[in-house]
Amino acid sequence: MLRPEEMTRAVVVGSIESLDVTIECLYELGVLHLIDFTEQDDEFKIGQPLSNASDASQKLLKLRSMIRSLSIDSHKPSGKMGTSEIRKSLEQALVTLDLNTSTKAEARQRIQSLIREKESEIKSLEPFVSFGIPVEDYEGYEAIFSLAGTCRTDPDAALRSLFPDAELLKEQRKGDMVVAVFAKASDRPEVLKLLTEHGFQESKLPKVTGDPSKVIGRNRADIARLEKDLTRTESDLEAIRKKYADLIVASEEDLAVEVMKAETPLRIAASTNSFVIDGWIPTSRVADLQRSLDSLCCGLAFVETLPVEEHDEPPVKLKNPKPVKPFEFFIELVSTPKYNEIDPTIVLFITFPLFLGFMVGDLGFGACLVALGIFIRVKFTGSPDAMKLGAIVVAAGLMAGLFGLFVFAEAFGVPFHPAEESHDEYSWEAVVNIPIHPMLEKMHDVIEMLAISLLAGWIHLMLGYIMGIVNTYRHNMKHAVAKVAWMLVLFGMFAEVMLVAGDASMTSAAVNSTLLSPIPTAAVDVAGISLSYAALAFIIVGVVILPITEGPLALTEVAGVLTNLVSYTRLAALAVGKGGMAMAFNTMFFPMMFESGNIAIAIVGAVLLFITQAFFVFFIGSLSAGIQAIRLNYVEFFLKFFEGGGTDFSPLKCDRKHSVVTK
Repeated sequence: MLRPEEMTRAVVVGSIESLDVTIECLYELGVLHLIDFTEQDDEFKIGQPLSNASDASQKLLKLRSMIRSLSIDSHKPSGKMGTSEIRKSLEQALVTLDLNTSTKAEARQRIQSLIREKESEIKSLEPFVSFGIPVEDYEGYEAIFSLAGTCRTDPDAALRSLFPDAELLKEQRKGDMVVAVFAKASDRPEVLKLLTEHGFQESKLPKVTGDPSKVIGRNRADIARLEKDLTRTESDLEAIRKKYADLIVASEEDLAVEVMKAETPLRIAASTNSFVIDGWIPTSRVADLQRSLDSLCCGLAFVETLPVEEHDEPPVKLKNPKPVKPFEFFIELVSTPKYNEIDPTIVLFITFPLFLGFMVGDLGFGACLVALGIFIRVKFTGSPDAMKLGAIVVAAGLMAGLFGLFVFAEAFGVPFHPAEESHDEYSWEAVVNIPIHPMLEKMHDVIEMLAISLLAGWIHLMLGYIMGIVNTYRHNMKHAVAKVAWMLVLFGMFAEVMLVAGDASMTSAAVNSTLLSPIPTAAVDVAGISLSYAALAFIIVGVVILPITEGPLALTEVAGVLTNLVSYTRLAALAVGKGGMAMAFNTMFFPMMFESGNIAIAIVGAVLLFITQAFFVFFIGSLSAGIQAIRLNYVEFFLKFFEGGGTDFSPLKCDRKHSVVTK
């Protein structure tokens, strides 16, 4: 659970005649993480694709072209098709599909292109309809030139003043002016400069003839005819979709698998008579692979295990119980741990819901989180990441509900116990009697919550350093000793904080009377602060060891340990902040709902309370709590031990969604 699954370096060796059967066996079992062969020599070279590779690749390209033409990229077949049925139907279907689909798709593309061309001509000609000049008359002169386009301001006065022989046609539109200018060819540069000063943008008229209004009329008639043709073509393509979509999608998946298998020899070593497949196998599956090879290859292929060398970096297959596995999502967001590193997923499984549950701490909002998590899992069943996230939200919601029920005794910011027994004006007792009293009240037991947050932070950080020691002691004892030094510094700082707090909270009093009871209480007063000699001794010993193990620069990070510890007070801060928001909204709207005496006003108040609570308290509060809960793990905790950079275990296997292997 704290370590990934144990891997064994192994090679699969066999006769070249059994290569295709061996590859089939490897993909069926899905246990070999292949190491690509690159070091060629006189005897072994990169293998050649299997005999079916070329044919399968060609068919696959055709099917993918059809999928694009038919727009069935996201189509989901009604059920899985057997591979025997696929291969039996595909050959005959491909002949029909290849001809019909390509012909119809090309026709659709041609029609759509013509429609766009006609629409573009209409758009270009419409501004010039009112001028009544045939399109061909805008060009083809030697002594004069013409310009057609739009201006931001009216150039008429300036043009007539400087070029009295020029002719200007114009029509004011909203925001600009359509113009057509005819002038002497020799005046072109000056006319163009003048028009540019008025924001002139030239319009390229299409190469057509006739009056613009008549051209537009013909184009619209052509578009109507083309759209009818397009409708018939789309109808034909839709008929093909309905009849063949399931087969095409399932066949594409099956052929993709076949091509992947057929091209696997390009990643292995092969000679004239034999092949060698190098890779990693989970130790628990080595015997399974050998049994399968013995059964399928009749002794022509076998597995040989190799000793793991120091420079080897096996792939990582995380090994966690089913309830813990969704929290691997957080590890995947950062990096895969190395093979020799501790997998922190189990810690995240515990700390993330605890931290978020403490910050939200409300039965009502916890139930909303559970509902949200279930919704995510139901809505996004096709996304593995969304399914994991949904499970995480459910777990966090359950923990928030438990804190809200047994620790803070409240739901939607309203306490269960009678109002006169608490500092709150309202209570659920008016609706239902729930005989649960809070262990903590968010708005009043702030010091206690801060102490709990610091204790949780100290435990979390110490666990991080312990995991760092486990990760490093085998290959770098100096770094392991450095982790011990950091633990001493952290313990000294935590002890000082708790000793200064004394009996200010039940938590600090309990820590001082148990965990810190063996530590002498002698202290010196510095600037009004009581500094414990014992706590200072722990810090000094750690500070002395750090330069020896990590170098002098490590001393600059000592203050960061205290910063890390204090960072956990955000647990209390967000819990109090969320509680304050809920109380503020309840205080504003409850009098409107219960004391107005007007049903309409009460309903409006209830709606406003629901909206504001849902957005500010639930959404913003839960989101910020989630961010801070994962931040404490990523920033404060992971940096104490986690390096990452491992390689995910990626075995040879085929994931089929729309097809199933049948004989």
